[in-house]
Amino acid sequence: MINEGPRMILRLPKIRQALIAHPESFRWYIMRRMELELLMLINNNRMILCGDESGEVDETDAILQALFRRMNEVIKEVCVRMRMEGSRVINADAISDRIMM
Repeated sequence: MINEGPRMILRLPKIRQALIAHPESFRWYIMRRMELELLMLINNNRMILCGDESGEVDETDAILQALFRRMNEVIKEVCVRMRMEGSRVINADAISDRIMM
């Protein structure tokens, strides 16, 4: 398994079929997930910079607000796409948690 890495996933028939049948949806989702991961990393670093000695974060920082806004936009995009494809999950927090698993 270690030697094969990601190719091991292709042995699983359901995942393989989903990748072959819907490659564009999969790529779109992966790009949104990667963007969300990068935004969260930048957000964590920025929160450290905006924090004081007691650990309180200045949430009025313009960059932090822009990061929060973009993260919410990405999650909303995923929610809309999931609804369009017939998903019953409508809770944005649940979708966000599942994306970042």
